[in-house]
This record gives sequence, C-alpha cells and structure tokens, in this order.
Amino acid sequence: MSDFFIKMTNRYEELLSTFETKLRILISEYQLMQAENQLLKRRENQLNEELTRANGLIEAMQKENDHLKLLNQLGGSGENRKAAKQQIDRMVREIDQCLALLIE
Repeated sequence: MSDFFIKMTNRYEELLSTFETKLRILISEYQLMQAENQLLKRRENQLNEELTRANGLIEAMQKENDHLKLLNQLGGSGENRKAAKQQIDRMVREIDQCLALLIE
C-alpha cells in the first residue's frame, strides 16, 4: 500500500506543478494584456485628439469657404451681387435680433 501512496503523491505533485506552471503563464499573459490595453487606450486618446483637431479644421475651412463664396458673389454679375446683398442683409438682421435680445 505504501507504493500506492507514493504513486498518488507523485501524481498530485505533478498535477500541482503543472497547475503552478499554467498559473504563472496565465498571470504573465494577463500582465501583457494589461500593458497592451493601456497602450491601446493611449492610442485611442491620441486619435480622439487628432479627430477633434481635424473637425475644428474642417469647420474653419467651411467658414472660410463660405466667406470666399460671399466675396465671389460680391465681385460677380448683377444677379450674384443681388444674392450677396440679400445674404448680407439677412446676416445684419440676425445680428440686430441678437443685439436686441442682449439689451432686454
């Protein structure tokens, strides 16, 4: 019977050793995944900042494009000038309305 207990003890020691090895590997992989996750979060933040800057640039370029269109209309034919004047009149009315609201 003692031979049986020795074999069982050896088997349990093998299982425990295998378990410890696999646990160490799992912990190591977990730590690598945590590091990769932090790296990906930093990259996401960088990309979000770039996207915000790009959106701001797009907005500024759209405004500049609108201004250039207006300038082009002012320098164009009589019909374009009329449309530009109407647009300027509308903008002045909007500004007047905003000023009136601020005064109240």
